[in-house]
Amino acid sequence: MLCAEHISFSYRKKEVLRDISFTAKEGDFIGIIGKNGCGKSTLLSVLAGVRQPAGGTLSYEGAPLFSKKSIPAETVGYVPQLNPLLPELSVRDNLKLWKRTAANTPDSLYQQMGLTDYLHVPVAKLSEGLKKRVSIASVLQNSPKILILDEPSAALDLPCKEVIHEQLLSFTGNGGIVLFTTHEEAEFSLCTTLFVLKDGSLQQVPGDLDKHALIQQFT
Repeated sequence: MLCAEHISFSYRKKEVLRDISFTAKEGDFIGIIGKNGCGKSTLLSVLAGVRQPAGGTLSYEGAPLFSKKSIPAETVGYVPQLNPLLPELSVRDNLKLWKRTAANTPDSLYQQMGLTDYLHVPVAKLSEGLKKRVSIASVLQNSPKILILDEPSAALDLPCKEVIHEQLLSFTGNGGIVLFTTHEEAEFSLCTTLFVLKDGSLQQVPGDLDKHALIQQFT
């Protein structure tokens, strides 16, 4: 189980995150929604260990994560909104660059992500959708227990979104935990739990809200 307790974060004396607490068990698909600029990306970067919180704790299976110098790649895989890949390198070389564990990457991962025919292609020549698939594959190859993704399907075409959704559902189906941000209503149905981030606080969204009532959660 992943457990976040009373996490806070401030930027230039402005409190961005306030008393964030939630739990997620194996197989959970956690969605986080909210207005642009409300702090969703900041929250994910804190949970991934990229930013240090001002306060609070994060633990997985009872072991604290914030106390480590960096969160192990086999525990958390983080895909930021901006492309982290090196454009001049091939897909295969980018995957090697982000490899953090000794285990071999199964060919099935390349097949599932639709990358088999692109392994020798420089990332600079890929579409945005393929770049996103490579980014996700680069963390999946480390077999993490938790995936943290910032708008993983933003501005992608429907076939690419479908590939990503299927892979994430397979990940949670095998006991992994997904936390992701989204602005797309169609992705809400993927979630076992949906939260809204508003005024620095995280609140669970009731599952029976219609579209109008959901919009009211933002105001």
